[in-house]
Order: sequence, then C-alpha cells, then structure tokens
Amino acid sequence: MKRILLAVHKFFPKHRAGTEVLTLKVAQELLRRGYEVLVVAGNPPDVDARHADGEPTSDYVHDGVPVHVVEESLRLDGYTFKHEYWHDGIAKHFEQLVDRFAPDLVHVFHAQNLSASIIDVACRKSVPAVFSAMDFWFVCPVVQLKRPDGAICRGPSALAANCLTCYTPQLFPPVEQFAEAIERKYRSYSKILKALPGALRTLSMQGLYGTYLSGKIPAAIGATVERPKVLRDAANRFQRIMVPTKIMRDIFVENGIREDLIEHVPFGIDTAPLLSYQNKTPSDTLRIGFIGTFFEHKGVDLLIEAFGKLPPSAKANLTLYGDLEQFPEYGKYLKECANRIGASSSKVKFAGTFPNPKLGEVMTELDVLIVPSRWYENTPLVIQSALATKTPVIATNLGGMSELVKHEVNGLLFSLNDANSLCQQLLRLLNEPSLLASLRSGIAAERTVEEMVDDIESVYRRVGVNRAESPNESSNRSSRELRGTILR
Repeated sequence: MKRILLAVHKFFPKHRAGTEVLTLKVAQELLRRGYEVLVVAGNPPDVDARHADGEPTSDYVHDGVPVHVVEESLRLDGYTFKHEYWHDGIAKHFEQLVDRFAPDLVHVFHAQNLSASIIDVACRKSVPAVFSAMDFWFVCPVVQLKRPDGAICRGPSALAANCLTCYTPQLFPPVEQFAEAIERKYRSYSKILKALPGALRTLSMQGLYGTYLSGKIPAAIGATVERPKVLRDAANRFQRIMVPTKIMRDIFVENGIREDLIEHVPFGIDTAPLLSYQNKTPSDTLRIGFIGTFFEHKGVDLLIEAFGKLPPSAKANLTLYGDLEQFPEYGKYLKECANRIGASSSKVKFAGTFPNPKLGEVMTELDVLIVPSRWYENTPLVIQSALATKTPVIATNLGGMSELVKHEVNGLLFSLNDANSLCQQLLRLLNEPSLLASLRSGIAAERTVEEMVDDIESVYRRVGVNRAESPNESSNRSSRELRGTILR
C-alpha cells in the first residue's frame, strides 16, 4: 500500500465547488484501489477572512476520506501579503504533517490558502510532488485572469505592472472593515472617534485609513512584484503538471512553466448516478437552467439580462440553482436584475442549492444548461455532468468551455460578455424545433473518474510511486500510460 497526500485550497463539508468535488472523487477512487489517502485543505470563509480565531487545525472524515484542515487562525498568524502564495508558518506545519503521515507522493489540486511553500517542503523531504491544475492561481493572483473592467488577461506583464492595478488594491480592506478593526482593537480610541461630530468623525477615519494604506502599500507592491517568479519557480519543481485543457497548457507555457512537465489529463466525473437521468420530463416550455456559484465571474447577471431580451410571449422559463447568501451583495444584485427585466416568479426562479446526489434529478427538469462565465474557466464539471444526462449546454466561447462544448454538435456557444449573443442562441432553441433533439443526439459518452485516475496512476508510476497490481491491472498498464501523453 502507498500513501498519497492530496492538498487542496478548501474542502467539504463547508466548501463544495468543482475543485472540491473532483478532489473528493479522486481520493475515494484511490482509496478503492488500495492507497492510503489524506486530504490536507484550508478552510477560508467566503467573504471576510480577517476575524478568524479558534484552533489552528482540525481533523475529520468526510465520506470515508480522512481530512486535515489548516484553519484560518494558523493561516492568519503573523500574516503578511506574501503569505497569500508563500507561508513559512504553514510550511512548518506541513513539514510536521509529512513526517507524521510519511506520504510516498504529494498530489496538489490547489495551493491557495496553503501556499506554494508546501511544494518546497515536499522537495526538501525528497517526496515526489505532482499537480492537477484546477485554475490559473499559479499565474494569476485573482485566479480568473480577468481584469476589473472585464477584459481577459494572459498573465503578469513585466514587473507584474498589470497586477499592481488589478490585484494589489484587493489586498487592502475597505474603509468600513478598517473602521470595524479600529473599534475592535482600540476601544478607547474608538470611543473618542464616536464622540466627534459626524463630518469630523468621517474625516478622522479617512485620515487614519490613509495613514494605514501609506504604511502598507510598499509591502503590498513588493509581494505583488515577487509573486510571478516565486510561483513560476515553485511550479517548475513539480515532477509532473496535469492539465485538462489546451488553453491551460498554453497559458502556463507563456508564463514560464516548463512545457516538458505538462501532461494532458482531462477531468472525469462520477457518471454512475447520472446515466439513469438521460430522459427529460415532458414540457411544452423551454426550461433553461444555471447551476453553480452566484458570483460575478460566473456571469449569472448576464444570463438574466439575456433571458429578459426574449419576447414576452416566449414559452421559456429560467431556473437558477445557487446560494444567494454565499456572496450576499451579488445575490442582492441578481434579485435586482430579475426585477429589472420585469420577470414574473413563474418565469425566473431562484431555486437555492441541492445535495450533489440530486443532480441527475434536477437535470431531468432542464432542457438546456447555461454556463455564461466571464473567464477562461478550466473544465467546469457542471458541463460534463450536464452532458452525461444528455442535456445540451450553451456556454461562453472561451477557454475550457469551448473545448467541451462543440458549437451545433452538443451545444451552442455565444460571445464573451454579450447578452445579445446569448439571447440569439436561446431564440434558436425556441424557433428551430429540431435543434434541441439534434444537440442531444450529438452528445458523446462522458469520461469517468475511473478513467481519469487510470491516467493519474500512470503519472504516479512515472515519478516513482508503485503499488501492488492485480494481474488484470498489470495487463492493462500499457494502454493506461498511453492516455497520459504530453500535449504538443
């Protein structure tokens, strides 16, 4: 038996997005194949990470998978701006964990919240380390390679000049949070401020905030400028880097990550719970759906706007699955968007979240899934899940989405950030009676978790991790290794 330590930025049960789902499924499949597995994760709050207290770590078992969590009190201990990507305190803790668990390999799914210092620990301990790339964190500090004005980016420019205007301002709390911190930490001074007349109190707080910023800006600039080289060097210390898409390979190489380390390992999903949900319940209405995180880069507001452009007589409804309270400001904005288009509750429905085992059942009530993301994405698992249930997808013509969705084959593509373009594709489904059936017939079988882990095991073997194989597994080993070919 061999020990595999899986590292990820956050994990179940508090966090349940695509990266967490994929990490869980890989961990469970490795356990099924006889490996000993430990997941190491962070546990960041979704909105404000500045009020953490409590124990530095925790341990539990989730769906049969042992989990060790680095809590916010450890991550924020002595926090500096550089800790976002290199954290000596977490490195020290991770080293103790490696000594205790004694892994034969470290498999990183996401290093955010743990930092790239964990790669350094693995190297110093002579433990092979591989990486499954979930997004662009190693290249982009805001992860999505998307500028504040919505423009798509290809990575840091010289001296990270573009990051200084995009990422660095996000390192500072807004003045409201700064005021809360003053009140919490300096109660006597806060009482003096509160006693001042309103305008003078506001002016005094702004002065304090300006002084705070002037003292912090040099360190923030330094951390931002250093980040690209630190993470490029860290990524190039992996033995292998597994990417699911060509766009990710290209962007990594453009940003100095060694091409010879990169292998194409597409994501797989657990298709077993989905295959029995390929038939749709009858409806004379086009049922349009979104499933995912309600956040700006996911483009949910764009979808609502496009839906509002359909003729009032259109026989269509829109169901949005997600948590309005996860990012409450954006959730409130989505409600305003729905009200603005004058959509009745019967046409636009905020349906909340649902347990993952209910996904197939939800898909039977949708005719088409919309993925209107404003960034490259990677391989959204929700697209693969939809296709596994024979549900066509309309997605942004960008990045990993357009590698999964083939226009007029298994779905439709629309132009980035263009509500009119998305509306046109919806109108096609309404006006071309045979199109939906044609798209359904163009959907091929989806890749499974088992097939993905076959490829991952091939990578493990080639970096020096072996386990006892059954005769059947041994006979199939050569064909598995062929699937992990390097993208050229």
